[in-house]
Amino acid sequence: MMAENPRPTLLMAVRERLGQVLLYTVIASALVTAASFLIPNSYTASAVLLPPTRNQGILSLLPGIEGASELGRAIGLGVEHDTDLYVGVLRSRTINRALVDRFRLDSLYHARDRERAGRTLTSHTSITLTSEGFVRVAVTEHGSQLAADLANAYVDELDRFLRLNTNSSARRSRVFLEQRLDETHQTLAAAEDSLRDYQVSQRMPAVGAEVERTANAAADLMAQKALREIELGTLESVARSSNPRAEELRNEIRQFDSEIAKIPPASLGVARLFREVKIQEKILMVLTEQYENARVMELRDLPSVEVVDRAMPPERKSRPRRGFIAAAALVMAFGANVTLAGLRAGAFRDA
Repeated sequence: MMAENPRPTLLMAVRERLGQVLLYTVIASALVTAASFLIPNSYTASAVLLPPTRNQGILSLLPGIEGASELGRAIGLGVEHDTDLYVGVLRSRTINRALVDRFRLDSLYHARDRERAGRTLTSHTSITLTSEGFVRVAVTEHGSQLAADLANAYVDELDRFLRLNTNSSARRSRVFLEQRLDETHQTLAAAEDSLRDYQVSQRMPAVGAEVERTANAAADLMAQKALREIELGTLESVARSSNPRAEELRNEIRQFDSEIAKIPPASLGVARLFREVKIQEKILMVLTEQYENARVMELRDLPSVEVVDRAMPPERKSRPRRGFIAAAALVMAFGANVTLAGLRAGAFRDA
């Protein structure tokens, strides 16, 4: 009885066909590597921004007012450390469409319309937060100069958007304060005239110290109430929807009204008139300060975005990684040829 031939192992199959395995491996990996040179080079340029670190825009119109951060969130402008604002605007369709039009990307990308060009730009763009907390805008394109120009254009469009919205909000705030100032000027003038006429008609001297103290206390409360009314009015003029802060302000105004109602009424006509004058003077002082701040914010033309690094045309490509492609092709080709050699020798047949 003849002994059966032992089943060949994979190692034996590779040894028998080693030359063939190596030849096919080299040919396959060489073809893949050569094909990788048909892939055009891509370059990635990055711009790095500082996140917002202080209240910006309309918030600076209301220095010292409690709830300023809530107001900023309500109107969508700068909130302390609110990097979501930058990232959200950078990813917005408004910025995307502006860049498509500015660089005529529909023609450059051979897209049928601007919407498809915008989607291509989005796929070429990465907007991330670094471990240090910076905002990084990276754009990958086949041209190094185009990549840098697009990354910097993202920064420019973000700055333009924030500046436009800040100035627009400041303008609405200035108009609101202007109306309040006109009303207060008229009320103060009428109160001063009434006080003067009363004193002349009654031949009365200046008011006493007690009347002045009471008047000043009432004026302080009215000024605090006026601050809340300014914040509420500004919030209502720039916010498009209701929010909890507005309700809080209304409650605070009602509380101030309750405190003001507790002040003992002046028994003498001159005391009442003097108190009204002091109240209107205090409100006028507060409104004037806020109005000047609003005018400054409306007229300013300072950059809203702080840039750490502007994008520069990269000297080295970011892809394709031809060395990695060649190594991966070599390993995969060798594995495929080893498997093929084993199959041909029957190394994978069941015993």
